[in-house]
Amino acid sequence: MLEFDTEDDLEKRAKVYSNEGPKLFPNAEILLTIRTGPTSAMSVSVYPDEVMAEEALTRRDKHFKTAEIQPREAWYLEGKVVQRHIK
Repeated sequence: MLEFDTEDDLEKRAKVYSNEGPKLFPNAEILLTIRTGPTSAMSVSVYPDEVMAEEALTRRDKHFKTAEIQPREAWYLEGKVVQRHIK
């Protein structure tokens, strides 16, 4: 979950992630961002295995530290995908 200071910050950050996300996280099977409020979003990333997910965490942390637009708050959950349907 990500919370930004303004709607504009969220819009700009989402646009950057839409362009850069697939290059930053090439092993992700799914990169999905859902806007949950005017200044908040939920991001879901799915990886084929735990090793690739851990590698992505390192890359994500480095990317966030250097990003021009920073979220005011960010928290993360990890878990196993138990249902997946993509039409």
